[in-house]
Amino acid sequence: MSTLSDRHAIVGEIGSTHLRFALADVDELTMDHYVSFRTSDFDSIELALNAYLISLPCRPGRMSLAVAGDVAEGQAHLAHLPWIFTDKRLQDAFGVPVVNLMSDIRAVSLAVPLLAEHELLRVAATVSPQPGPKAVVLIERDIETAIIVPNGRDWKVTCGRAADITFGVEDADELLVLNTIRSHPGRITVGKILTSTGLAALHDALRLRAGLNPSGWNISEITTAASLDERDPFAKEAVERFAAWLGRFAGDLAAAYGASGGVYLVGSLPNDLRDFLTDGPFRASFARAGGPSGFASTVPVYIVKAFNVGLRGATLALS
Repeated sequence: MSTLSDRHAIVGEIGSTHLRFALADVDELTMDHYVSFRTSDFDSIELALNAYLISLPCRPGRMSLAVAGDVAEGQAHLAHLPWIFTDKRLQDAFGVPVVNLMSDIRAVSLAVPLLAEHELLRVAATVSPQPGPKAVVLIERDIETAIIVPNGRDWKVTCGRAADITFGVEDADELLVLNTIRSHPGRITVGKILTSTGLAALHDALRLRAGLNPSGWNISEITTAASLDERDPFAKEAVERFAAWLGRFAGDLAAAYGASGGVYLVGSLPNDLRDFLTDGPFRASFARAGGPSGFASTVPVYIVKAFNVGLRGATLALS
């Protein structure tokens, strides 16, 4: 197989449920030969990459992968699966001289400042974003955060650990609900609540509190039931509570980061909840968060609609 020029690279999003790959032109920031695989169809990253590479007419000399998990010193550990791999291992396996591994939150954060207006849906505040830091919240099975700060003509990304923050309650009713969700003694974190699994657990907790069995519904089933004319009352309450909690967290994050440039919600869950975040509990909760200064009420919040933002960030990491 022949090798493409250095301006081309294999880019990928490596998640516990899906794998996305594309062939990127690093200079033009364009992509083609896009594919999406189910992670469960492969036993290793090497097998998945090989399935993609054999479909290409030529092999690029560079590779950049955004991994949903921990990445440090050239080693990646995929969350929720026992996949551990290194840049050196992939270099040797595929004869690719340059391999870049990065976290998915870092990748999407690199891409956010370059998103076009039509790729964003504003869900809070009517003012335009001001110059200054932008907060990024990536929500899937896990929740990850980062702050991106202007740095000359570029942006500097600093990833946080907001998932480890203790999730606070505002009243006794919230405490009762959280105690139903809680699986063991001790504090409950943002990472246990403001995720896709957290929303499913919230729906089951509301049913249990009413003396019913857990539904075992997934996110699509919950949001569909909450949207029907004859709404499932527990689905509706779960989605509204979740939206309010997410708004509170996003508002506090905006205040903590001084995110005058806006808060950007990325991932499948914010898009699944799009109709529930554009009005009502989310906006009200976000505006009240961050203390009496009213700072959060001046910060715009966007849902990132672009599906390939992680691939774009992986490309930008090489440019």
